Amino acid sequence: MSPTSIPQADLHVDTSGKFCPVPILEVSKAIKSVGVGQIVEIVATDPGVEADMPAWCKATRNELVALLRDGKTFRAFVRRAG
Repeated sequence: MSPTSIPQADLHVDTSGKFCPVPILEVSKAIKSVGVGQIVEIVATDPGVEADMPAWCKATRNELVALLRDGKTFRAFVRRAG
């Protein structure tokens, strides 16, 4: 995904330095505070987010729009389902 195609997030949550299950707990809380169709961006340094975020999205039926890695930092963009 090129930098110009990075999704526009409606809410940003930084969980850098925190480990499982914090990133998932934070996205779970954050997704409830945005409207249907809006996007939450989660920034994480826990590599477990690569497996955990897609699994959480599948379980909750929210859409994982993108999961990007830049060195040790991960950015997940999740669209709230209806």
